[in-house]
Amino acid sequence: MLTEERQGIEAPEVAARRETVRYLWRRFGTYLFTLWAAFTVAFFVFRMVPGDPMTILLGQLSRAEGQLNPEEAEVVIARYREIFGLDEPLYKQYVVYLVNTFLRGLDFGPSFVAYPTPTRDLIVQRLPWTVGIFTTSVLIAWLAGTGLGALMGWLHRRRMTGLAVALSTLMQITPVYLVALGLIIYVGYVLRWLPPGGPYAAHLQPAWSWEFISSLLLHAVLPMLSVVLTLGAGFTLGMRALMVSVLGEDYLTFAKAKGISPLTILRDYAFRNALIPQITGLAIILGATLNGIFIVEVLFQLPGLGTLFVQAMGLRDFNTMQGVVLFSIFAVLTLTLIVDLALPLLDPRIRNTG
Repeated sequence: MLTEERQGIEAPEVAARRETVRYLWRRFGTYLFTLWAAFTVAFFVFRMVPGDPMTILLGQLSRAEGQLNPEEAEVVIARYREIFGLDEPLYKQYVVYLVNTFLRGLDFGPSFVAYPTPTRDLIVQRLPWTVGIFTTSVLIAWLAGTGLGALMGWLHRRRMTGLAVALSTLMQITPVYLVALGLIIYVGYVLRWLPPGGPYAAHLQPAWSWEFISSLLLHAVLPMLSVVLTLGAGFTLGMRALMVSVLGEDYLTFAKAKGISPLTILRDYAFRNALIPQITGLAIILGATLNGIFIVEVLFQLPGLGTLFVQAMGLRDFNTMQGVVLFSIFAVLTLTLIVDLALPLLDPRIRNTG
């Protein structure tokens, strides 16, 4: 009898644990399939891009070593095609490509125009700039937008809230490059409050000194501000809509009837229930945010992945272009997976619906 009672108590826990494992496997399986599909599409798209990187490479060799006659040029091109595996059939290139990216840790091969430097090394050199701006901008935008949106939703009947909604809507629909250009022109050149571009002062060299770090932070203000304004506006409007939708719920009416203070109701009841969809929205918007970061890097002349991609595109460096795109896909999908796996910890109901 005692054993039966114990089984009846343990059964719900076992079922919940089993459902959690299923949820995790479903999410991880979706992640792997999406990663494979995106990498496959990228492979064939880059093989369709017009232009021949070998011709550009040959031009560089000609300038460095003197004029090459046609016979020598053909030999050089054939040799480089063999080195980069471009002389193989397309299906063999695809198999090697999958092995290098999935089994060898995102090995994108050597750069065409920076040979023999591996593409992965070029990406690693530029990565800190992109990660620093991306992480800081997204974190500030999400925290500020979520807090401001919750307050606007709670005070949605106030007149000033309508003005704040209009401004947020305007910022949300404005492309990030227009905001960046406006900040460069007005704040950087007209007012001269902040540096209009560059990673740090031209006379400095990277070093662990306060002069360099302060210059680095000062030059980062405008790039991050352009992203925070546009991205934060979207988070603000999203959180406001979520807050307004929960204000009429019965549990809030019951909490007010019990005499709970408005601040406690806002923090512990309304805000918590509106927060989970806001976290999901963060996962959805990560890809678009990273693309915006790339544009901002180019406009502000920052040596990140966006600038590297533009430089590689001008030289038809397919390996580098492909490496930047694939790394971006991998980063966004992995961050989205982390958010998906964290959601059941915040709301166990998601395990039963995911």
